[in-house]
This record gives sequence, structure tokens and C-alpha cells, in this order.
Amino acid sequence: MRKYQKTLVVIFLLTSLVTISWATQKILSTSSNSVSQVMQLIQRYYYNATSVNYQKIENAAIDSIVKNLGSRFTYYFSPNEVKEFDIQTSSKYGGIGTEVTYNSTRNAVEIISPMYGSPAEKSGLKSGDLIVSINGSSVKKLGYIPAVNALRGNPGSKVNVEIYRPSKKATFTFVITRALIKLKTVKYTTLNASAVKIGYVRITNFSETTGDEFSKALDILYSQNIKALIIDLRNDPGGLFSQALEVASDFLPKGKLIVTMRSRYGVERPFRSYGNVHRRLPIVILVNHGSASSSEIVSAALRDNGYAALVGERTYGKAAVQTEFRLSNGGLLLLVTNHYFTPNGKDINLKGITPDYVVKESSATPTKNESYKELIQTVVGSTQSTATINIKKDLQLQKGIEVLIKEMKSQLLFPKELPKSK
Repeated sequence: MRKYQKTLVVIFLLTSLVTISWATQKILSTSSNSVSQVMQLIQRYYYNATSVNYQKIENAAIDSIVKNLGSRFTYYFSPNEVKEFDIQTSSKYGGIGTEVTYNSTRNAVEIISPMYGSPAEKSGLKSGDLIVSINGSSVKKLGYIPAVNALRGNPGSKVNVEIYRPSKKATFTFVITRALIKLKTVKYTTLNASAVKIGYVRITNFSETTGDEFSKALDILYSQNIKALIIDLRNDPGGLFSQALEVASDFLPKGKLIVTMRSRYGVERPFRSYGNVHRRLPIVILVNHGSASSSEIVSAALRDNGYAALVGERTYGKAAVQTEFRLSNGGLLLLVTNHYFTPNGKDINLKGITPDYVVKESSATPTKNESYKELIQTVVGSTQSTATINIKKDLQLQKGIEVLIKEMKSQLLFPKELPKSK
């Protein structure tokens, strides 16, 4: 795997020294002293000082500071929330392998579905089961987040889970051995249209494993002699910038511009492809309003360089670069430090990318049962690399196939003069 520094949509820190004005320093110093003064006064004089949850106050204070920046893409994660963030970026954790929600009526953790091949599935846990206690501690007393954390642990360790199964109106106890749960961010398959074999790859998010997963998926699809490729980035919120570089570089020749970072001081840094490893094919990328950050970097890089056409709806528009700062309290600050620009020099922040072929998603609203069934299928497939597609119900995928077939017949590779249709 080609290595880049781990970033969250990019860590691009200037090495030059920046002089902060004396007035700004004074404001920051005064604010810091005022916050400390309030905390000291509470500790010294507040009647119920011994019952105060100071960690909760600290989290609330930091959260308030961040929210009052007015920055749409700067976030604070409390120590408990950091665990979820780390799982998303690493795509692995020690646990039993379930997607859960909180059932407030029953004061229980409700299982949406066990993941395929997980300890939960092998132990017999089912969708709809209500976890009422973990290692003898009731979920009602633990609370939702502590209960979820209690299900996790080192691979090989055991956890005692008591569940209530509504369908049986009975309680069951399971002793489950935790395992390393590896979440797959890349799903792939093939489809045939007009006697043309087309590869299909979906990226759910850009985590530490995405680049390797994507490259392996391409190796398999290319070995099956595909003639064209669809990359599905719909509802992909983005993730690690380094992995966007990995994916774009799978196609772009060495030296081709992928993206340019610009600091608040106007200093620019270009990021270029380190060389494609897969032969060129006709490519369509599916996007929608849920396609953000790293998804947009890949989409713009391939489109602006003439390597792909975009089909779907306007993307989200997140070109704000977040730098990851780990705090002393165990929390995490994602601070906007730069903006990125597409190879054509466009700033898409809060604007998004308009596809070459605009196709709206089906207007049919799925029923509650259909939505829940789709959610279960998604959860079950979290640990699988096989993609599931439904061409008949997917208007954007249909258009993507149509565009590729036309290109194959005309033997073109999306030159700029290719006529566009709505």
C-alpha cells in the first residue's frame, strides 16, 4: 500500500511561523482566565460542588466554543464519541458484530441486525432482540453508550449477554466470544448490459483500508475482463484524504493533479497522482447530495482530467479541510485549517459538483418495512465485499450503464466535446 500521512480529509500544517497579534493573544488569555476563574469559583463556593460532574462541564464548554465558531465543518468529539470516530476511520474493532439502536420503551439495546460471519450471528442473536443486561449489569442502569462500549472488548474475550426476544416472549442468555470485526468499505460485482461486462464498485466511506480494498477489487474485476467500470460514491460522506489519493491514483498517470490545498494565508500545495496501476477503461461515477469530501475529490479528479463522467445529482459541497487534534481530556477536535480546489481550480465548498448527466433518484418513497429491510441488508453486508444492486429500481445506475454503452459503441473515452444529456 502506498503510504501517505494519516489525515482526516487532510492534515496540511504549515511549517512557517505565524505571528498572532498582541490583541488576539490578550483576548485568548483573558477568555482562558475567565473560564478557569468560573471553574475555581464553583469548586470553592458552590453549595453542591461535590456533586458536580466536571468532565461533563468541560465537554459542554469545549462544545460551546466550537459551535460558536460558526464553522459548519469544525467538530468536537467527547472522549466517548472518539471511540466511534476511531472505528469509522480504522474500519475495525473488537466486539460481537452488531448494529444496534436504543429502545427507550424497553430501556434496552435493540439489535438491528448481526453482521455476516460475526460472533453475534454465530451465537444466534437475531434482528429485533433486546439486550437487557451485559455481564450482569442492566442496560437501564448502564445507559446506551456505556452499554454499547460494554459489548466491545479485546478479541478472544467473553461477554455475557442477556436478551429478551419479543417473538418468543422469552429471555435468553448468550456467552459470546468477541472477535476482531473488520468493516468493508468497498463492495464490488459485475453486471452485463448489451453484451458488455461492466464492473461495479461501491465505496461506503474512506477509511484506513479503503485504498487497499479498492485496488484489490479492481484486480479481481479486471481479471474477469470487464470492459467498463461504474464507481458508486452516492451517500459516501468521505473520510481520510490519503485514501482519496490512493483511489484517484489507481487511474491517473503519474504527475496528474488530483487536488490543491490552500491555507488561510494563500499558500498552496498540490497533490498529484503517483502513477496508475490499472489500464484505462470507460468510467462512470455515480454521485448524489450525500457524496462529500473525499468522494468529491475523487469525482473531480477523474472528471477534470477526462477520465470519467459523473451521473446523478449535485454533490454535497464539502471542500473544508479538517485537521485532527487529540486533546488532553481524551476528546478530539476536527478544525478546518484549509480548503481544497479541484484540478480545474474550482472551490466547490457549499456549492458541490454538478454531474455531466443530471438524473434524480426515484421519487417513490419506500415504506417503513422496505426501509428497515434495506437497513438490515446493509448491516449484514458490513463485513462483506459483495455488492448488491437493483438495476430496475435505480434510475441513476440505469443512466450510468446507458452512458457507458454509448461510449463503448462510439469508442470514445469521454473527451470534453462529448455531448451531454439530461
